[in-house]
Amino acid sequence: MAKQFISYRRVSTEKQGASGLGLEAQTEIINYFVSREGGEILSDFHEVHSGKDLNECKELQKAMREAKKVGAVLVIAKTDRFRNCQQALEVLDKMGEGNLMFCDIPHTDRFTLTLFFALAERERLITSIRTKQALKAKKERGSKLGNPMFNDASKQAMAKEIRAKAVENSVKKRSESAFADTNNNRAYDAIRFMEGTLREKAAYLQERGYKTSKGNDFTAMGVKRLIERYEA
Repeated sequence: MAKQFISYRRVSTEKQGASGLGLEAQTEIINYFVSREGGEILSDFHEVHSGKDLNECKELQKAMREAKKVGAVLVIAKTDRFRNCQQALEVLDKMGEGNLMFCDIPHTDRFTLTLFFALAERERLITSIRTKQALKAKKERGSKLGNPMFNDASKQAMAKEIRAKAVENSVKKRSESAFADTNNNRAYDAIRFMEGTLREKAAYLQERGYKTSKGNDFTAMGVKRLIERYEA
């Protein structure tokens, strides 16, 4: 008889849950290791949860109860589904050794689980120390940390001026665009029902003071482009 499993998957954010990417990755890991064990998954439980209290993980509690009820092994893709060793051991104690399997640990017993979390914590600590030492050494050599742009007063002023100029140009562009549209709208409305040649329409607009989007007098070609634009 094939070994029976109940799978549990969890992601921490609604975005991950909606995309399905985090859950799908966990499914692939679980399916791979269950097949290696020659087992079968009876049912699957999954949820989106980021709290610290395991009792609030409703689907986890359901998965544990179901596994105990049918005598199956609770399988979880990775130990990082838990915040710390204490949480993982809490689940292990409730399930009993031999009834819980983490796919990233070959043999999920109390000793191996504790050792695994201890090594992971030590690696995080060493990485943190290395990073701090590297930054300290860089600072002692006279290097300025952070974005160079914001470590120099003149560069800060330049960056501020560039941003202000960009905002000014953006506002000017929008203003010119609105003015151009107003001029074109007024000119087109004045000649839209007028009969005659393009030259006659241009003369009509000139006599009444209508200007192009650039503030120039209308020519026959300008009238042609105006009509084509609005009647395309």
